[in-house]
Amino acid sequence: MADLEDDSSEVKIAPLLPEHARAVAELHITGIKTGFISSLGVEFVTALYEAIAKSTYGYGFVALREGEVVGFAAFATHLGGLYKSVVFKHGLRITFTLARKIFSIDTIKKVLETLFYPARIKNMNLPEAEFLSMVISEKARRKGLATDFIKKGFDEAARREIKKLKILAAVDIIPINKLYEKLGFELVGQIENHGVISNVYVVGTDYFSQSPQPAAVPEKSRELIKSKKEIKNSNSVFVTYGWCRTTYAALLSLGRRNIDVHVSDASSVAMSRYSRYCSSYTKVPDFFVEPDKYFEEICKAIEKTGAKVLLPAHEDVGIFCRRKNELPEGIMTALPDWDSYKVAEDKLSVLDIAAKAGCPIPMSVKIESMSDLDNLSRSMDGPVVLKTHIGNSAKGVRVAANREQLVGKFKELVETFSLPEDRWPFVQEFLPGNAAGVCMLYNHGKCVASFAEQYLRCKEPGLFGTSTLRVPFENPQLISQAVSVMDKLKWHGVAHIDFVADKNGKFKLIEVNPRLWGALALSIFSGVDFPYLWYLTATGKPFNSPVPSKYPSIKCRWIAGDYVAFWELIQRGMFKEASRILVPQFGCYHDDFVLTDPLPFAFEAIDYMSKFFKSGGSVNPVIRGMVR
Repeated sequence: MADLEDDSSEVKIAPLLPEHARAVAELHITGIKTGFISSLGVEFVTALYEAIAKSTYGYGFVALREGEVVGFAAFATHLGGLYKSVVFKHGLRITFTLARKIFSIDTIKKVLETLFYPARIKNMNLPEAEFLSMVISEKARRKGLATDFIKKGFDEAARREIKKLKILAAVDIIPINKLYEKLGFELVGQIENHGVISNVYVVGTDYFSQSPQPAAVPEKSRELIKSKKEIKNSNSVFVTYGWCRTTYAALLSLGRRNIDVHVSDASSVAMSRYSRYCSSYTKVPDFFVEPDKYFEEICKAIEKTGAKVLLPAHEDVGIFCRRKNELPEGIMTALPDWDSYKVAEDKLSVLDIAAKAGCPIPMSVKIESMSDLDNLSRSMDGPVVLKTHIGNSAKGVRVAANREQLVGKFKELVETFSLPEDRWPFVQEFLPGNAAGVCMLYNHGKCVASFAEQYLRCKEPGLFGTSTLRVPFENPQLISQAVSVMDKLKWHGVAHIDFVADKNGKFKLIEVNPRLWGALALSIFSGVDFPYLWYLTATGKPFNSPVPSKYPSIKCRWIAGDYVAFWELIQRGMFKEASRILVPQFGCYHDDFVLTDPLPFAFEAIDYMSKFFKSGGSVNPVIRGMVR
């Protein structure tokens, strides 16, 4: 959608008719230069708008001045029905006009993506009706024509007994998003189409009958919009651990909403530093190695940047839980109490809480002496898992297939991480089934948002370690079990619980991540925007809990993680499993790559290579203090 306001002398708004289609097409191509539809040429766009004008599923309006079309707006009452009517009634003409334009696989793919768009968004629980497009010529702007078009479109939709419309607006087109925010339209999520991320708004067609019309945009504000000087939210955010894709997902979520986001990390080449949405970057010590100095430097950076909200993105959340009262005055955050956090991060202690909540857990045994280990090893009748109390990305996890491996790997863990006797690894039942996760946001003991995901591939063989490919997972029972555990902890803030199924397919809780999680991007693309909701919780702003009735049929992939996994599998001689990683995932979203913000992906690769060489060739390097 293109521009905003009207500057005409005598402009008449009339229904869109087939004879207006050519002029509307030319205006569309002039006003929406980067859109895929525009790239297909004036003949195709003319045929498209002519079809919309004739379809029972579409309608529109044109602004006429002395017979000239100086603006238009197009709507669909049922997007799937409109697409079908366009294909079946005007297919030959559209095919003929496309034949001269389709000359590459990429173009064909985008055409198919456009045709299947209604099916892709069907599972997002959005209205079928849609505000399709709007363009106003330069000479007809700046006196409210955009609002007039919207009001006309809403009135016609209401007349057709349509209660709600959805509207898509590319996140990079600041003015139109500002208009929709100013009008109070509800932002419900985001969707990617043709490599472009768009905000998805939903609004009732009775909007103008229920709300007073907004005042005209002041001239000064107009100039700011024209020059794309964004009006930033006063509650700017400080996020940590900027090298990680988790932080990058949070940065995209908040930055696309015009919120200033300041980033920190110990690496000079942290991927988030090079994002277009990063307002400032601060290099800080590694929090695993120097936690006290890290806290001091973060506090200084918060005061320097003027950030009002702190969202720690990794295990440094524990530092801020413990020292909440020492944070700079006025800083807002949503973090659990230190006592709750200590229990949640300990992979053994949290199992006791889960058992008391009635959540299934794997059989786990604490090793208090070498004789305990020896007795256990003698009774083994299959593989078991050795785990340290604290660790991430499977760094403190080993699988033992027999007695000798159990004893050897236990000693290796103790020696490698210098574990004292009271922190020795524990032994856990090996679970061979599918892996899944439940993502949650709590507000002072109450779950206000949840989402479940199923892992299709992980960095380690056999669905161990961090997931690299996953899908939404509709499993209310699993979410209910996760909620029962976090309720017991009286949680506040974000958390993620990992489950693995036993040989009978029964999911059992294996650990809690009391922080943001690696697969964060999937939930955002599925319509549950945890970073933004966490931000609202920290600032005390209310919101409607997003509980999708049906998850979208999408996949989300961590590209860098997949290539790390590929290298690891090749080294182990697991060539067949490695080859599966190379199979293309068409229509897949990504944790670490966005077409409109490409630099972070490049620097993620540089950062991984740097750490690979510094660690002597490890694809999962361990920093002192990370496993304990």
